[in-house]
Amino acid sequence: MRTVTRVPAVYVRTGIRRFDGNAFIEALPPLPETKETLLLQLSNYPDKPTPKLRLASEIVRTMELSTLSDVVYPIPEYRQSALDLAKILRESYVARNPLNATDIQRRHALATNCADGLPFPSDWKSSAQGHLLMGITGMGKSTFCNAFFLRYPQLIEHSAYGDRPLMVRQIVYIVLRVPHDATLRSLCVQFFEEIDRILGDTKYRKAAESVRTIALMVQLMHTVATAVSLGIVVIDDVQNLRAAKGATAEFVLNLFSEIVERLGISLFLMATPAIDKVLINVVRNTRKSASSGCVALVPMARNSPEWKEFCETKWDYMYVKHKKRLTDGIRNAWHDASAGDTAFAVLSYMLTQQNAIGGAEVVDEAGFRRTMATDMAILQPAIAALRTRNLAKLQRFDDLLWGKAYWDLMKQLKVGPPEQSTVEDEFDELLAAHDADQQRPASPKGREKTAKTDEPDFPVERPLLKYE
Repeated sequence: MRTVTRVPAVYVRTGIRRFDGNAFIEALPPLPETKETLLLQLSNYPDKPTPKLRLASEIVRTMELSTLSDVVYPIPEYRQSALDLAKILRESYVARNPLNATDIQRRHALATNCADGLPFPSDWKSSAQGHLLMGITGMGKSTFCNAFFLRYPQLIEHSAYGDRPLMVRQIVYIVLRVPHDATLRSLCVQFFEEIDRILGDTKYRKAAESVRTIALMVQLMHTVATAVSLGIVVIDDVQNLRAAKGATAEFVLNLFSEIVERLGISLFLMATPAIDKVLINVVRNTRKSASSGCVALVPMARNSPEWKEFCETKWDYMYVKHKKRLTDGIRNAWHDASAGDTAFAVLSYMLTQQNAIGGAEVVDEAGFRRTMATDMAILQPAIAALRTRNLAKLQRFDDLLWGKAYWDLMKQLKVGPPEQSTVEDEFDELLAAHDADQQRPASPKGREKTAKTDEPDFPVERPLLKYE
């Protein structure tokens, strides 16, 4: 769990007309000048092993191998997601300027549920957007997310903007995961727990525990998200909605749409291709959740420039005594062991070095083949399915299958398949051959009417309090 970074607000003009004058946006870290710099900011290259370290004891070098997990090589697809994420985080606040009279009224209406007669402003329009990052298991979705938000404080505390008082706490982002049971209650409880963790409190979770209906819990979730000036909600493992019973998946996706449209909070979703069976039936909500775009992370092709650069970057982190020259043969053996999946590639490289330390003290083709046959034997069915593009094998692994249903959905969202520099390891054959069976969603049951209940004593923001 990442340590919460809390900072006082420091306002810096952005040079972007629609952003300047907005305290929430000016308090965010400044944007770099170029797209390339934005991509490079996602990278992380720990100290490389020195010749002296390669001669250290077997135990020392084996322990040092874990450094490989800290190396972040920013694949080209990260650039578009980083640009979109930086944009939608700031766009989230464009319509939510805390010193704007219309937004003060909106926040007050949400905080009080219009109980004092002040209505939700009819002319307010959300500026929030959604982004969808799709990738097979191990392609670095979580790595990207962690690397991007590493530069952002999670909590910014405001006191005044210029000569105007502004006593507000701004939570820049929260990260949630769709639970394995895919229930709406579990997701809501996770939200309150995360807010409490960031604020260093327990009041929101305790208040939520007194709620007796899901509908009221969602309403309170709206209230809290507004009160803490939340910028963006990151939701991982969206493919777990496959486990949702009845119409729950649609209810959760409706909640995602509410976050963007009614609360004005941007949304960043991450999922494997297995989510297509859920999203294909609710394209309207999916389009809202991916309004700023969708990026697909696919395994690197054997002869692609990305794979060569990835291997060269990792090759510098060699802990065996004898560092060989990285040849095409070694790269090919490495690709055989990983199918171009970044997680499998790092794992196979780490295990091959671990086996070589105290033994051959060299990493070569034979070393990768031994790792495939021993340490990674249990993963071979999945890796072989990726490597051979065998349809029958891929159908056993939903999280690896870029099926026709997925690309049909992406076409409706105006997202095309990613281009590769070689056809050798692409999945074009699957797109033509695979007509995935679509499971009919269970007939949505009518929402049960719930008896009116007294609202719990829930802490809310009262933006108009100082004017009353």
